[in-house]
Amino acid sequence: MTGWIRRSILPLLLLIGAALVYAITLVEHWGWGWLVVLAAALLGNRKDAGSGSWLRFLPGGLLTLAAFYLIYRYAGPLWERVAAAETKHVRHLFQWDEAFDAIPLNDAAFLRVWQPKWLTRYFQAVYNAGFTLSYWMCVFRAFFTKDVTKLGRYSLAGYLLQVPLVLPFYQTILVREVWFVQGTPDLLERGLSPAAEASTVLNCFPSMHTSIAFAALLLSMREGSRLYRWVTGIFCVSIILATMYLKVHWVIDVLAGMLFAYGCVKLADWLVGSKVYNAFARRFDRLGERLESFAAGGRSRAEQSGDREKPRGVSM
Repeated sequence: MTGWIRRSILPLLLLIGAALVYAITLVEHWGWGWLVVLAAALLGNRKDAGSGSWLRFLPGGLLTLAAFYLIYRYAGPLWERVAAAETKHVRHLFQWDEAFDAIPLNDAAFLRVWQPKWLTRYFQAVYNAGFTLSYWMCVFRAFFTKDVTKLGRYSLAGYLLQVPLVLPFYQTILVREVWFVQGTPDLLERGLSPAAEASTVLNCFPSMHTSIAFAALLLSMREGSRLYRWVTGIFCVSIILATMYLKVHWVIDVLAGMLFAYGCVKLADWLVGSKVYNAFARRFDRLGERLESFAAGGRSRAEQSGDREKPRGVSM
């Protein structure tokens, strides 16, 4: 009976992992096209994979992934409440709509010299999916490389740091979407009511679509897989361009978002290198080591390796 339990541990953990990944894809109902992009980001991950076993990584990895899923699943309504409260109660210290509109080329008109319908549709799709998909491409990549340090860095540089750090900007600086300020049609074709417009067109400086995508782009450049760098690079650059092409963000919003992302990546590097994070990582590693030892019948991985390396016919 105990042997059966030990043999079932890894399949059970893998099943839980598959269920978590599936649940994450359902939150925003990603279509097959985006699932293909997500899968493409995993190609070549062996070049960046850690040397540890899945059994040792999965306990901590699954707990971390589950925590991110819960944040992702329930943060949307929370963000909407923040935006609603901002609309009703916040009095911004700085109102920069007119100043941004007066700056030449700040509306990125140069990107709309050529506007075929297919390109507009492409940018609409990229913009709608990119805010979360660019983040999950990185998190899944880190998860499937079995790298706790990378998982922490990717996660922190994305939403975990960016959301709390960007709120002071949104609470003090009023910059609304380009199309709204200029009185032109919404190129995203969201069909917003006047009441919805009041809260939706806020929170432009800095651009979080840009900052999330640019953080993913910066971190992807550290990966060994050229294919992953190209997939992530094309997708993230498309997101950044979409924010300007669709008249959602001003050029200055985008530049500020890139600078903000760079700062968050550097802060994530520092946090992941700290003693606190290393102690956290070791705690999860010990959990995986105990589980690995139990699955092996109470012997450590080093003892198993010693058995495999022992020459035949030699007794101890």
